Amino acid sequence: MIPSNRENFQKHKPKFVYFELPAALKSVNFSCFVIGESLSFFGSWMTQIALVWLVYQLTNSAVLVGVAGFTNQATGLIITPLVGVLLDRWNLRYVLLTTQLVSILLSSTLTFLTLSDNINVAWIIAIGTLQGTVKAFDLPARQVIIPRLLDNKSDTYSAMACHSFLINTAKFVSPMIGGLMIAKSGAASCFLVDSISYLPFLSAILTIKVNPVINNSLNHKPKILKNLKEGFIYAYKFLPIKYLLILQIVICFMGMTHVNLIPIFSQEVLKGNAETMGFLMTASALGSIVSGIYLISRKNVIGLGRIIAISAAVLGLGLIVFSRSNNLYICLVFMFIIGMNNSLTLASINNFMQSILLDEDKRGRVTSIFTTGFLGILPFGNLFFGALAGYFGVTNALLFGGACCILGASFFSRQLPQIRKIVHPIYAELGLITQSNKG
Repeated sequence: MIPSNRENFQKHKPKFVYFELPAALKSVNFSCFVIGESLSFFGSWMTQIALVWLVYQLTNSAVLVGVAGFTNQATGLIITPLVGVLLDRWNLRYVLLTTQLVSILLSSTLTFLTLSDNINVAWIIAIGTLQGTVKAFDLPARQVIIPRLLDNKSDTYSAMACHSFLINTAKFVSPMIGGLMIAKSGAASCFLVDSISYLPFLSAILTIKVNPVINNSLNHKPKILKNLKEGFIYAYKFLPIKYLLILQIVICFMGMTHVNLIPIFSQEVLKGNAETMGFLMTASALGSIVSGIYLISRKNVIGLGRIIAISAAVLGLGLIVFSRSNNLYICLVFMFIIGMNNSLTLASINNFMQSILLDEDKRGRVTSIFTTGFLGILPFGNLFFGALAGYFGVTNALLFGGACCILGASFFSRQLPQIRKIVHPIYAELGLITQSNKG
């Protein structure tokens, strides 16, 4: 009687009391890693916000805000593709340990310079360049190591969704607290918190177990350029990844750069201050959390292509409407929409790509090409839109970016039938489908 009652309860229990833990989070190994890294992202986002605000306060120049954003990430365009080759060779645990220790040193330096009133734009640009170099190694390494923490390869989508969700949670909390801390205690308090936030991740890196991977294509180690070329050829010829990367470049250059324009928009259009910027960034980050909840609630990657096309188009539309408003409450609503669809598009692109990438010995190189969109393309977008805002106004710059996002979404949507045909056998190999043709 008792067993049958239990079976009936499991079969008929109400939906609202049913919660299934995402498959990847059932792994203590992965959970330890992703929680530690989410705390480190908490500090990183606070530093990014504080630096943008500090540059604008020191110079009152939209162009220099763009220059500061450019130098913080420009090195990524040059070295990140090479980093991918190295990550396919090196011990990822040692790479991550090194990047966290250097990040602590750089954030501590920013704290000291700001507290001693010696901070200036030259220091910000110099330290930003070093931070960009560290990120070129750190961000791809974090993503490449995730599938190697899992026992079941089909859990890769779940793991990447959890990874994105916890990062977006940190992005939600940090602007709200960061804006208040800047207003009450100055930017130095954000830099100090950033320095401390890396410590839990250091502990996680030392604790986790990383599954070994045999890299057959990298047996001839001196041929770095040949290995780099192989990565680019693979990404170009594998059409789903090619089209995903094209859309990612469009979104990073035209859409994601709106973050650096928010301090200018807060002051010039909304006539606000650091708290106003904090509210806008928090609304955006709250939207990111909603997108993360949606992705983590999905069972697998099937159908994600259509979501990517729709969210990219809505992102563009949101930027256009936001740029035309000067009411704080309306702007908060559309910053929520912008943040939700910006994160949904980019996280879905990454989750899709990591899930269909079965050649583990090329994961580092392909991931580094994806990361180049953030660390390489994004700074040029910051520079371009900083100049555009300086000459044509911040509202017109946002309008232009939104229109380009819509065009990118239209291009990607036309490629979906071809993408579905190619990924169908991959889904079958992963055991996700039998005869479905969704992609």
